[in-house]
Amino acid sequence: MLGTWRKPLELAFFNHRLISEVNRFNKVNWLIIDLGIKHVTAEHINEVLDSMLVGFNRLFKYKKVKQANLGYFRMLDIIIEEERFNPVIHVLLPTIKSYFQGRYYIKLSEWATLWHKALDMRPEYDLSVEVNTLNSKSDQPSIIDSMEQGLILLHNVPDRPQTKSNDTISSRRLIGYSRLLKEYVDRIHPKIEYNLHHYDINDPFANSAFNLMRHWHSGIRNQKEFDLKQSSLL
Repeated sequence: MLGTWRKPLELAFFNHRLISEVNRFNKVNWLIIDLGIKHVTAEHINEVLDSMLVGFNRLFKYKKVKQANLGYFRMLDIIIEEERFNPVIHVLLPTIKSYFQGRYYIKLSEWATLWHKALDMRPEYDLSVEVNTLNSKSDQPSIIDSMEQGLILLHNVPDRPQTKSNDTISSRRLIGYSRLLKEYVDRIHPKIEYNLHHYDINDPFANSAFNLMRHWHSGIRNQKEFDLKQSSLL
């Protein structure tokens, strides 16, 4: 199913509120992790997606990962580029406060090794891992402007009907929350708030996350079309 822009943008706003709420009562660090596989043919995409989703669950059961994180939000983003699929799982990850201070820290190379191990796939697949740390250094005025534009867009521009694609892909669960984040999801009303005053724009971690998450997409998208749409909408 070709994903639309509205749902991911709504999730970016919802997760902004979620992060702020978590930060009010917990001392955590925040990571953004992208776990992907590049250049997958249409013939093998469903097999690869099965392996990715199973591998993701396996990854978060490894002791090294489990003891360091407090839960996650994940989104499956499937990018089509030059007739090849580049599926990636975007992950918003709260970690324990001492994550960067000792034995709990996981280096990028370790994330890559664990992702490869969790997938248990043939070596010809081109795996990708990116890890970003959310911090207090963000361009707040620019992000606030993007949030204002996004809320106006959601309020005034109707979403287009989704175009059905492969039934197997369209039936997959594209997003998920776990543990601490799932607990806070149940506390927050999911309805989108169109007033910027409902968002803690003084939370730099929530702002930084929003700035990244507004570029995510749930489902299948064409990279060139998405880039053009992003530049025109936001």
